[in-house]
Formats: sequence, structure tokens, C-alpha cells
Amino acid sequence: MIMPNLTDLPANIQNFQHQYNRRNKFWRIFKVIFFAILVVIIIISAFCYTISPSHNSVLSSLGRLPVIKQFRQLVGLENLKGELDNRINFLILGQGGAGHEGPYLTDTIILASYKPSTNALVLISVPRDFYVELENYGWNRINAANSFGETNNYQGDGSAFTAKILEKIFNIPIHYWIRFDFKAFQEIIDNLNGVEICVDKSFNDSNYPTDDLKTEIISFVAGCQKMSGNQALKFARSRHGDNGEGSDFARSARQQKIIMAIKDKVFSLGFLTSPQKILDLYNTLKNNIQTNISLSQVPDFLTLAQKIKNENIKRIVLDNSAQSLLKADFTDEGAYVLLPRTGNYEELQNLAQNIFILKNGHETAPIRVVILNSTKIDGLARDTAVFLNSIGFEILKTGNASTTAPLEKTAVYNLKSNSYADILNVLIKSLHASTESMIPENLMNQIKDFSLADFLIVLGCPATDEECRK
Repeated sequence: MIMPNLTDLPANIQNFQHQYNRRNKFWRIFKVIFFAILVVIIIISAFCYTISPSHNSVLSSLGRLPVIKQFRQLVGLENLKGELDNRINFLILGQGGAGHEGPYLTDTIILASYKPSTNALVLISVPRDFYVELENYGWNRINAANSFGETNNYQGDGSAFTAKILEKIFNIPIHYWIRFDFKAFQEIIDNLNGVEICVDKSFNDSNYPTDDLKTEIISFVAGCQKMSGNQALKFARSRHGDNGEGSDFARSARQQKIIMAIKDKVFSLGFLTSPQKILDLYNTLKNNIQTNISLSQVPDFLTLAQKIKNENIKRIVLDNSAQSLLKADFTDEGAYVLLPRTGNYEELQNLAQNIFILKNGHETAPIRVVILNSTKIDGLARDTAVFLNSIGFEILKTGNASTTAPLEKTAVYNLKSNSYADILNVLIKSLHASTESMIPENLMNQIKDFSLADFLIVLGCPATDEECRK
């Protein structure tokens, strides 16, 4: 069920501390406090920061209140979507909002996945220039999906439309979404009387867009400093900085700094035990955030947020670097876009679907592979290595296999006997391969110096390449 916009909540909520009767007292306070906490928790946890409240705090005790548990049971929401499948997927969107050029274009697009059994969290940042097919609207950048859905009254608004598009691309369900305006960050920071930000390196941006559709020069000096809401917003949104700060990756890192600073300031002020501070946050956010998360689900999200630890968080940024899965291209009209490097979404789907099987960096030891190419297709081993590296494998070696003829099908050899059976299944599915037990002697000589390898992959002809078999 889609949650109504915050402006639909009772208009007299601002007077809840002074004007209520016994019958309505609890529910008015419930709505204000729960939604304010929800906003903080979801945004913070989505951007990978841990919340560690004391045992006597509101945060640690709210979910245990009997009345809250009874309420959850009454509405039939004992489990979050995806929880029984051991994976909950979120979509986090950030838009310019009213007063900005292209108010519904999303500058921030993050696909977040949480695994309840291990409390692992993975964030996949999707670049705004990713070129996709928007149902009923043709091809466009992914950051336009929210705008098309919003202006054409898609059921569930632009966020739901964007989620639908990304579900198709990554072939996974997106259970929850949250969309916020960057204006919310500015107002929160001003309400907190500024935040402390440590700038990693100095940079200038001579093309920062202003509200009157012009540009200005902005500069930041390396070092820790207190920023106002306006300064922090510019720091988070700058896209044309020098000194290595002009990429989407750099901007994502700066946005995470802002989120961490807000979190630190909020909890340092004893926010969760102050009704007035909660009310101030509510007033700040009520027009700048939308979500399909219902109030009755808040206790579950509170519990979820408390369990996420920094060591169980993995961040992935999709871009066109040598180790990523996208490539730069141009449309017929000359617009810069990013496309899947293979021409289809298969690698991206493998990345999204297998991210927790591989644990992508959370293993006590990395999964190490040797990749040999038995075909005459140039670069096949290199391209396969890029893909496997992107989902967490360590590549020990790539090269040509010493075979007399190309294999009919890619072969995967498990060099650690019965270990890593789940990883073996991922490789077989991802590479359309078969598993083999006996390694030919000529291949053994090629890997004798790689005793640390867990798998040997010998690439064969792709199923659709008839010429390769000749």
C-alpha cells in the first residue's frame, strides 16, 4: 500500500503537545515520532551508517512495546516484504525538487539490498546517464524515469515507475522505495545549526547550477569544517569539480559524508528523546519525502537499522571504468550515455542476483580464480575477468589455454574439492558452463604456480557463436 504524502497527515499535528484528549493522545504522538524516526533511520541505513542506541533509548525500546506488536499483528505485517526470502531490496532516489531545473530528475539512484540472516548490506549506485528503455516512453536516461512517472500520473508515482524499470533491468524485486528532495538536507542541516564535514581534497567547480538557471563558481578547501545547509548542499551536488571531484563516484562519496554528518549531529543532540526536535524534523521533511513504507512497518526497520554494521556493508558504483560493467556511448542526437558493455543486461543481473552468495568482500578469504581462453576470440578472458572481479572474485591469472581446439563449452574446475559448492553453482550459471573434475595435464602445467587458486575456468565457445567452433 502506497503511503500518502506527509501533508495528508492531520493538519493540527503541530499542536499535539498542547491540544489533545485522552483518546487521541497516543496516536498523534505515534504518527509524528514514528515517521520522523523512519526518515532518519531509512536514509542513514541506506547510506551505510550504523545506529547504536543505548538500552534505555526510545529507539531500542519502541519495537518492544506490546501495543506496537499488537498493531503489527492486526494489520498482518509481521514480516517485511522479501524477509522470508532472506533478501529485502530498497530503492533510494534523490531529486532536485521544486525550484530546481528538472525538479523530478533523480541525481541519486541507489539500489540497496539487505540480507537478514547475515545483516549484510550492499549498495549499488546506478549512474544517472544509464540509458534504458522506459515503458511507453522510449529510450532515455534512467534519471528521467521518475519524471515521466510523476508527470504522467503513474500509479504509485515516479518512484514506483523507476522501481519497475530497475526491476526489469536487474531481474530482482524492489520491495520498498524512498524518495527525497535535496532541499530536505539543506533544511535539516540548518535546523541542526550546521554539520562538521571533513573535505578530503580541495576542489573548484566553475559550473555549479544556480536556482535562476545560471552558474556560479564554488570552492572547497581540504580539511574539517562546519558547513551550513547551503554549503553542504553544494558540496553534495557538485558535478564538475576539478582535482578528481567531477565524477559520479566522487559525488556519491560526498553525499555519504553529508549523511554521516547529519547522523552524528542528530544523535549527539539526544534527538530521539526530544519531542520538540522530532517535531522540527517532521516539519522540515513533510513536503520533501515520499515512500511506500507504512507506519506499521517502522518497528521492523528500527530493528533492521540497529543490526547493520559497517564491516557488513559493501558499496558498488556502476560506471565506465576498466573494472566496471558499463561503457560510454552517444545517442544519435549526440547525447552522452552509459550502456551495458556486453550489449545486454545479463552481467548486471548476475551482479545483482549473486551479490550475497559471493558476499563480495565479506569472505574471510577471497575466492581466487585462474581464467584461460581456449578460443580465438580476442579479449574473452579479459572481459570475463572484469565481470567476475566486479562481483567479488580475485583474478590470479588470465591467458590462453594450451589446447589444440576450442572447448565446445566453458568448463569450471573446482580446485578445492567439495568446498564452495554454492560459488561453483554461481559460476556455472553465470558463465553457461559445465563442471569438470579431471584437469587435463597440459592445463595443470599452466596453473602449477597458482596453488592459491580456488577455481580454474577454461572458456569455451559462446553458445551463439557458430564460427568459433569451426
